[in-house]
Amino acid sequence: MKLKQTIGSQKKEFELINETELVIKEKYLLSTKERTVDIEYIGHQKTIKTHSRKSVNIIGYFFIIIATVCWITPFFTENQSEKLDVLIWGGLFMTVLAFTCFKAPMDNTLTLSGGHINLIFFLDSPSKEEVETFVAKLIYLSKEKIKEKYSRIDSDLPEETFMNQMNWLLNNKFISENEYQEKKNEYKIGKLTK
Repeated sequence: MKLKQTIGSQKKEFELINETELVIKEKYLLSTKERTVDIEYIGHQKTIKTHSRKSVNIIGYFFIIIATVCWITPFFTENQSEKLDVLIWGGLFMTVLAFTCFKAPMDNTLTLSGGHINLIFFLDSPSKEEVETFVAKLIYLSKEKIKEKYSRIDSDLPEETFMNQMNWLLNNKFISENEYQEKKNEYKIGKLTK
């Protein structure tokens, strides 16, 4: 499973390998960073941060108005070629600024926190739905790995240690109350048959 993201000159690629490791490649204009994270170390708390385009669009419309004024002004003034050149170039410059405002990428992010590793995703690249689906899969796999690791029945494990692990899993909602009771009974049966 792979997620590729691009915002401006920044590129990120998240690749899930064997449903146990996440390879993260980050490329910036002048640097590249690559790291591998064990899936159980990622956090499970999602924070979504979005910015409104309203203010940027208002600025873009303001530049469009200035560009329009620059292009209309020569029709109401005397022909002075020096002023015409300045107005035409000024109008073009304002149009470029307006286009930049309308197309500038927003810094909308989805952050996974609460674990040993915090992960930051671009929320809108390639789409919000794809990012949220990928993140949900990561959270699910991480929880399953933690659940499998700490709820394994081992009759050689002291009862207090096992019960502490089970309580931790229950309190952090990795297992349900029914699973908690089942694992507790399995452990006790395993102890009796040993």
